[in-house]
Amino acid sequence: MLEPLPRRFVEDFFLPRRRFVESAARGVMDESALLGLAYRLSPMVATCGPAGVNVAPFMVSFLVSEEYLEGVVERLRGFVGSAPRSMADAARLLLDTVYNPDMLDPLRLVSHIMSRGHTWRNIEASGEASLGILVPPDRAAYELRVKAWIVEEGLVYEYANLVHDVVHVAPRGERSHPWYPAVVFEIREIYDNSYQALGRRIYPP
Repeated sequence: MLEPLPRRFVEDFFLPRRRFVESAARGVMDESALLGLAYRLSPMVATCGPAGVNVAPFMVSFLVSEEYLEGVVERLRGFVGSAPRSMADAARLLLDTVYNPDMLDPLRLVSHIMSRGHTWRNIEASGEASLGILVPPDRAAYELRVKAWIVEEGLVYEYANLVHDVVHVAPRGERSHPWYPAVVFEIREIYDNSYQALGRRIYPP
């Protein structure tokens, strides 16, 4: 599943998120479980460049492979366009797409970037970032060194914003903010930053 990512990383980062979505698809919304996922859902993104050394949390999603992207965007559009929909409906759609390991690009994550601030300026200048993921209390910690770029139109831009809307707009019927540019994180290296490993590279092996 999700090769070539290390199995332990998949178990710590992807599978708990998918299990939560599976529960939501059954109509079970466990707020305490959601709080426990916060570090996996919103890793800290570190950049360096003309805006200085910077770190900020970003809620990231998995990006589907290019061959599936257009079809998935069409499904997400249709779902959001037929709002209001239940959270269970939203979760079932996410399981079929965003959390379907057979459709994902294992090396690409996506978010949206809400201001042209420090992170934006540094990514524009360097095209690089690091994502820090903590699995509390001391189960695991990872650093993802990534190539990063900003996308202001097209399918990836739509995908990043539609994934947000499937969860936050369709079930609630209201929008808290407009669409924003997308930012793509392409994994180059993964380091095990747990106290047992202290920075050992686990991808590529």
